[in-house]
Amino acid sequence: MKNNKLILTFMVIFTLLLLAACGQDDSTTEKTTTPSEEVVWEENLLNPNEPTKVTFYSYSLGNASMKDGVEKLINNFNETIGAEKGIVVEGVVDADYTKSRTDIQSGLQVDIIQQTFPGLDGARNDLGVVAFEDAFPQEELDAHFEGIPDTALQLGVIQDKMYGMAFTFSTPILYVNGDIFEQAGLDPTVAPKSWEEMFKMAKQIKEKTGIYGLALSPSNSTGWVSDSILYSGGSEILNEDKTAVVFDNKNAISTLETWKQFYAENVAIGGTDTDAVQAFLSGNAAMHLQSTSLYSGFKSTAASAGWDLYGYAMPGFKGEESIPTNSGSAIAVRPDSEQKAQAIWEFVKYITGNEGYTTITKDIGYLPLRPYLAEDENYLKSFVDENPIIKLNIERLSNIKPATIWPGETANEVQQLYLDMFDKALTTDRDVAEVVKETQEEINLLLE
Repeated sequence: MKNNKLILTFMVIFTLLLLAACGQDDSTTEKTTTPSEEVVWEENLLNPNEPTKVTFYSYSLGNASMKDGVEKLINNFNETIGAEKGIVVEGVVDADYTKSRTDIQSGLQVDIIQQTFPGLDGARNDLGVVAFEDAFPQEELDAHFEGIPDTALQLGVIQDKMYGMAFTFSTPILYVNGDIFEQAGLDPTVAPKSWEEMFKMAKQIKEKTGIYGLALSPSNSTGWVSDSILYSGGSEILNEDKTAVVFDNKNAISTLETWKQFYAENVAIGGTDTDAVQAFLSGNAAMHLQSTSLYSGFKSTAASAGWDLYGYAMPGFKGEESIPTNSGSAIAVRPDSEQKAQAIWEFVKYITGNEGYTTITKDIGYLPLRPYLAEDENYLKSFVDENPIIKLNIERLSNIKPATIWPGETANEVQQLYLDMFDKALTTDRDVAEVVKETQEEINLLLE
């Protein structure tokens, strides 16, 4: 029976990786975007007797571990605010991110898209996604954004406008199998302070137990962990105006050489995200960098298998703190009328409001965009107190840096070259500096 439970957990988490490729806050929220025009709603166009239909295309609806949470968001809205104001939200499964595109191309109206961050600029260019400032009144935006850290609001900003509002996301968490640490003579309650120290731990674990010290895919799905690693090592990825990549520098090369040691000395498992997760869940690796979207699955597996799970912030390099980036998704909108815009806005406010983020954190495992919910007994305090890894993730919001949003027209091709760079530089005999230089030249040719 225990093996069956573990297998079921593997299946759920593998599906997630394939589809999701992962008191009041005292800080003030600064205005971070530039209105392009003055949007004014003169009257309420919503009518409970003639409900407005809104389509919400969501990849999470096609994922076993997220489906129930997203359906709960939709149903709760439809039964309360939707019924009161005259809005019916229809969830549409968009598991591989293609249905929204094909439906738009065939002339169907797609109102809201759960959009991954790396492809957000592509959606702006190809799918008709509009900026929030061009769809909703600024006073509505200002009121709703209160209590949300500016760092989170910046995640979906392109050219000073918000084309995606952060919806479900996490920062990199270093998960630790406490039993393997103890077998290797390490204290699982003490987190590594740097990648250099983490390498020494991984080496000791392999020497003492024969188990890999770390499980981490070099390309890690969309590359969001790789982004965090490069930023933490002191490198930028794109220049300020997003016209060229700039990671061919000594900091990036040094960072990748440090990371490469793990694979070169056989103390880490690479492969795909699925390979890395399987290694950690099955007890073949002691540490794993991943998002909190998998936390509930890790916690369940640890309890079933009888080992202790710990979680820490990803370490930095050479004594510096790490710079977290975001996994997950944003809400992108395509209203085709003022009435539709009003309906869409009511749903967006709900799913990114207090009740919405309580459901997202409890039932799916992602960060609440409103940190004060973690201190509120009516929302997330008891849950966060019982799950300190969630609290750690919330604390990381203060210095989060947006994961790379690749420029629109060549976004997919550029992203693939970027991901391939890590596989070539980290897991082959090729010189790291040579691979980085080659990749930067290839990408910049596409961006010209």
